[in-house]
Amino acid sequence: MARVLRRVFYKYRLFLFFILMLTIIGSCFLALYPIPEQKNTTNVKDDQGENVVREETKNVINKHEYESRANGHKLAVLVPFRDRFEELMDFVPHMTKFLNAQKVRHKIFAINQIDNYRFNRASLINIGFLESKSECDYIAMHDVDLLPLNSALNYSYPENGAFHVAAPELHPLYHYKKFVGGILLVKGSDFEKLNGLSNKYWGWGLEDDEFFVRMKKLGIKITRPVGITTGNQTFKHVHDRRRTRDKSRFFDQKEKTRRLDKITGVNSVDYTVDSKHELTIDDGYVTVINVKLKCDLNFTPWCLVKEDHEVYLKLIENQANKNKIKKK
Repeated sequence: MARVLRRVFYKYRLFLFFILMLTIIGSCFLALYPIPEQKNTTNVKDDQGENVVREETKNVINKHEYESRANGHKLAVLVPFRDRFEELMDFVPHMTKFLNAQKVRHKIFAINQIDNYRFNRASLINIGFLESKSECDYIAMHDVDLLPLNSALNYSYPENGAFHVAAPELHPLYHYKKFVGGILLVKGSDFEKLNGLSNKYWGWGLEDDEFFVRMKKLGIKITRPVGITTGNQTFKHVHDRRRTRDKSRFFDQKEKTRRLDKITGVNSVDYTVDSKHELTIDDGYVTVINVKLKCDLNFTPWCLVKEDHEVYLKLIENQANKNKIKKK
C-alpha cells in the first residue's frame, strides 16, 4: 500500500505543488484586499430630481440627522413682543425642548419694539421675516404667551399652504372659524406672495383677521390639527392679566382698518434695528432684535399713544392755520 502511495505521489507531485502554491497566493491576496461589506442600495431622487443611489448600512448615519439634512428646511419662530422678558424666560426653553423633540431645525427670534408708538404686532412679524429669511425658509408667527403641550401639534414644514397650530377648537380663548392667530406656520415663499401682514394695525387685534382675508384671496390653503382631544392640556396660556391690551381705536382707525389693505406689507415696513443680542436661557437660544418702528402720521396717526394726541392735534391745527394764511 505504501509503495502504491509513493508511486502516486511521484506521478502527481508537480500538480499537488501547483495546487498548494495557488492556495498560498489566494490567501495572501484576500488578506491584502478584503471583500467589501455588502450594502443594500435604493434608488432615490436628490433635491434636483436626479436619480442617485443611497447606501443603507447599519450604524452609518443617524436617521433623524439624515432626514434633517435631506429636507433642508429650517423654522424661524417669530415672537413679536414688548418688554415681556418674564414670559420669554419660559417660552425659549419650553419651545427649544418641544421643537427638538420633533427634530425640527429652528431658530427663535424675539422682535422687541422699543419705540414710543403703540404696539404693532404685524409690523414686528414682517421685520422678523426680513431678518430671518437668509437662514430659514418658513416661519411660525408665535404669541409669546401660548405654549404647546401636546406633541401631536406639528411644527414641520407646511408643504400645502399654511398650518394653523392654534386652531379655533384648540385655542384657550378664541374659537371663531376665521381665527388664524396664536401660532401660524407659513412658508417663506407664501409669506412674500401675500406681502406679509398689513402695517396699519397699531394697538391690539385684527391684524390676523386681515391676514386671513389675504390668504383666502390668494388661494393659500389653511389646514389645522386633527384628532387632538387633550382639551385644556393642548396649550398652556401664560398671559399676565395685569398686562392690559390696547384695544382703543383712535381717529379714523376703525374705518381705515375694516377693509383689505392692498398697500402696506412686508415690502413697506419702515424700521431701524437698534441692536441684536444672542441670549441663552437654560438650554435654549434666542436672538433678541430691538427695533424702532417708523410711523407716517399722515397715513396712520393712530400709531400715537393717547398722551401724544393733544400735541399732534395742535400741530395739525397750526398747519391748517398756515395753509389759510398762504391762501390769503
